[in-house]
Order: sequence, then structure tokens, then C-alpha cells
Amino acid sequence: MGGGYAEPLANNLSLLWFVADAKGPNGHYEAGKSSEIPFAQVAERYPQENSPAHVAAHQELIMALKKDGWEPVSGGGSGWWEKRLRRAPGKASLSLSQKIRRYFASKRK
Repeated sequence: MGGGYAEPLANNLSLLWFVADAKGPNGHYEAGKSSEIPFAQVAERYPQENSPAHVAAHQELIMALKKDGWEPVSGGGSGWWEKRLRRAPGKASLSLSQKIRRYFASKRK
């Protein structure tokens, strides 16, 4: 999973969110993104493991990925939020175009 990102706002506040970057047969894509939450510790520039809001946003993303067929694997980055996940190709959600093709194919039968 990619990093936690912070975007500066006014009054020394930022927004923090987590992104899951993935690689598939068509290249790199964003597999998921957490909600954006206020991030007041701009000077630290990294998600804080002792922040309940940061941990909750991270867990939100992990749960959404698991629901979509992703499974944790060993390894990851140096930050507590940097996890590795994988998904079997057969468990991938259908794209919008795949759903449309499947719908019309079922109507022709």
C-alpha cells in the first residue's frame, strides 16, 4: 500500500489520507483511498500511529481492500502504514465496461 499523504491547508493544518497503489496488466492504478482527515502535525509529515484518527483512516482502507479481495502478505515499507497486499486475478472487481458487457451478454441469451 502506498503512503499517507498530507496536503497543506490554512492555519498550519493539512488533510491526511492513505492510498493503495497497485500494478495490474494495464499498468499502475489506485486500488483504494481512505477518507481525508485533518492533520495538525504538519511538521512531522508522517501519519502518526498513536493518533486514533490516523489509525482509523488506515483501517478503513485496509477493510475496503479486503472486501475487494486483497490479502495481506509479508513485507512492506518502513512506516507502520506501509503494508503489502495482493489479490488473485480472479478476485478483481469488474470494471464498469466489463459490467456493461456482461449485462448485455446476459440479455442476448
